[in-house]
Amino acid sequence: MSVRRTSILRLSGQRMAIIVCLLLMMACAGESADDLFSKGERATHDVHTFDEAIRYLTAFLAGYGDDPRADVAMQALARVYQAQGKSEIAIRTYQDLITKFPKSRYADQAQFMIGYIHDFAGDKASAIKAYEAVITRFPGSGLADDAKISIANINKPLEAWIASEESTQ
Repeated sequence: MSVRRTSILRLSGQRMAIIVCLLLMMACAGESADDLFSKGERATHDVHTFDEAIRYLTAFLAGYGDDPRADVAMQALARVYQAQGKSEIAIRTYQDLITKFPKSRYADQAQFMIGYIHDFAGDKASAIKAYEAVITRFPGSGLADDAKISIANINKPLEAWIASEESTQ
C-alpha cells in the first residue's frame, strides 16, 4: 500500500471518528452533563445496555470532557469495552485516562488493567511492561504489589500461582 493511500485511509479514519462524535453529540443534544453521565453510568451495570453506556458516556466525554467526572466516565467506558471483548479500544481508553488524568484515583487501576488485558491475551511482554509501569508510576498503590505478583507469575497457569499465593499466607 502506498504512503499516499495509507495517509488517505488514516485521514478517512480520523474523519470517521469526528463524524461519529458529532452524530453522538447530535443524538444526545439537549441532554445535560448530569443526564448523560447518570444514564451512561447506570447502563454499565447490565450487559444488555452496554451499547447505551457507550453512547451516553462517549457523548458525555465529547460534550463535557472538562467535567470533574470525566475520569470516572472514561474508566467506566473502558470497563464496558473490556467486558465486550474490545481489548484494543479498552486499552486506548485506559491509556487516554492515564494521559488526560494522571492524578485520577483510577489512573493506577487503568495502568494495571492494560497489563491484565495484555496478559489475558497472551502478550506477556506487553503485560510485563504495563505491570512495571504500575510499579514505577504508582509505587504507593495497592496495585503495585498486585503488579509484582502478576509479573512473578506471568508464565504460570492461574491455578498454579493462586495455589502458591495461598501457601504463603
